[in-house]
Amino acid sequence: MVSLSLRFSVLLASVLPLAFTGVVGVAVPRAPADVYDYIVLGGGAAGSIVASRLSESRNVSVLLIEGGPSNEGVTNAIIPYIYPRLYRSTYDWNFTTVPQPGLGGRATAYLRGHILGGSSSINGMTLNRAPASDWDKIASFTGNSGFTWNNILQYVRRNEAFKRPEGSRFDNAYDPAVHGFEGPIGNSLVEDDSWITEPTLTGAEQVGIPYNRDVNSGHPLGVSWQQFSVQDGARSSAATGYINQQARTRRNLHVLLNSRVTRVLPRPGSSLHFTTVEYTDANGTTLTAVASREIIISTGVMATPGLLMRSGLGPRAQLEAAGIPTLLDIPAVGQFMQDRCGISAIWSVNNTDTDDSIDRNATYFNELLQEWNEHHTGRLTQTGYRHMIWGRVPDDAPLLSTMEDPSSGPTCPHYEIYPANKWAGTSARPATGNFVTMSIFVSASNVRGSVTLNATSPMNPVIDPNYLGSDWDMYVMRTAIRRAAEYMNAPAWKSWNATPVFDPAILNDDNTLDQWIHANAFGGVHAVGSARMGPSNSPPGTDVVGPDFRVKGVRGLRIVDTSVFPFVMNAHTMGPTYMLAERAADVIRRGL
Repeated sequence: MVSLSLRFSVLLASVLPLAFTGVVGVAVPRAPADVYDYIVLGGGAAGSIVASRLSESRNVSVLLIEGGPSNEGVTNAIIPYIYPRLYRSTYDWNFTTVPQPGLGGRATAYLRGHILGGSSSINGMTLNRAPASDWDKIASFTGNSGFTWNNILQYVRRNEAFKRPEGSRFDNAYDPAVHGFEGPIGNSLVEDDSWITEPTLTGAEQVGIPYNRDVNSGHPLGVSWQQFSVQDGARSSAATGYINQQARTRRNLHVLLNSRVTRVLPRPGSSLHFTTVEYTDANGTTLTAVASREIIISTGVMATPGLLMRSGLGPRAQLEAAGIPTLLDIPAVGQFMQDRCGISAIWSVNNTDTDDSIDRNATYFNELLQEWNEHHTGRLTQTGYRHMIWGRVPDDAPLLSTMEDPSSGPTCPHYEIYPANKWAGTSARPATGNFVTMSIFVSASNVRGSVTLNATSPMNPVIDPNYLGSDWDMYVMRTAIRRAAEYMNAPAWKSWNATPVFDPAILNDDNTLDQWIHANAFGGVHAVGSARMGPSNSPPGTDVVGPDFRVKGVRGLRIVDTSVFPFVMNAHTMGPTYMLAERAADVIRRGL
């Protein structure tokens, strides 16, 4: 949108000659090097927050460089129900993993938002925070108490605008004590009267899954109402909450769209003090901009390692293979990635009020679209999901007698299950029938993958999550699938004739179930760790940033995105990323 064109301050305009291209939605500086206090690379969930918070000070100039287009006016990124249409589109970076042995040798798509707001503009809008013990584990690992749950909770309140649901039936569906109500990001429950709520909650009770009042209380185990970044019937993203309006009203915040960062460069005469950003604009022209204070890298878990390596920061062997001079050998870059692997298990039901009718019937969809256009109400304001279940393997699981539990503690889940009121599998939807899908994820994984440099095409990362690459992850996946089947066999579901569309005999034998898993599992979208954070005094090269988000061994660079989380977060990562970025902005503003 033209409203997000790059707008320079009076000061910069007076000292630097500028010319602009005619590209809609972006104005490209033609000066040899434009100077800002801070340059933020990547306008995703983290970068949008950092840029917005830093530019709250009128005396600070901030340039935000985003590789994708504006989010404004992108219908599929606004109406909650139709978000899957964004996947593998121009608004997705369209990454693909290398073939995965754990997926039967299949490569899988890796979804990342190529749009202002990043993945917060294309994802399913689930707003989790992770267990309190996850944050306490990060604090313990890094030696910094600022990451403890009790300290990080202030950033939830700063970030969130929770909508109190209407009606007494929701009084026990959330805990107001753990929410913020005046922040930039909307958070809400699905408040309709769908048939699926009763069997979801009653079925859980019947099979011994406890009810949890609020999944975001820091203790997520049990069945809870799912919370979504939906506000007034529309997606609430990092772009809508932190950038769109701010870019129109702040002369010191400049947003450059459709521009891809190629390298960060050191100051001439100083090999490790980074001050300059090299990027290509929408016309393919290579340009530079200079940060007088700091460059903040927020390009994301898949792109950040590559940017570091193209800039000469990373494992020496990879850099040499690509012909890139090594400025600093950092073996940890790209080497500690963790993700959550998922699978869909589907049951048919004899209730005709599933969302399958929306996906099949164009006339019905158009009626709902008209309602949404006129009032921002109706079934298109939701995604098909309403509740989520977080669980653990049994305490007496034999595998736990031979290995350490990789979770952050006894209140941390090992797996996630959340039901969809529709066919939500990876295979084609049948032409007829009504379905409920159990989306299942391994959560507390002990597998490490990698993001490495493509020597022949350095702008395209080599992504190897190593899905299901351990006995533990396979055991958790089997346990979660069997728990989902037990749940769907509860009387509350049987009253709707819930019948698996897969052969239930696979549940009786580990080997047979493993074959089904390898053939049907898919890659997650919640990776972390590819530029992980460590203690301030850790041995050089064993991690990438310290608790202050500064890249170790160099000056002028910080990293603020999901790549710095040292462990997989037992959550959908948007929420933890918001919390992390709010803290990082605080740290940067205080000069820590």
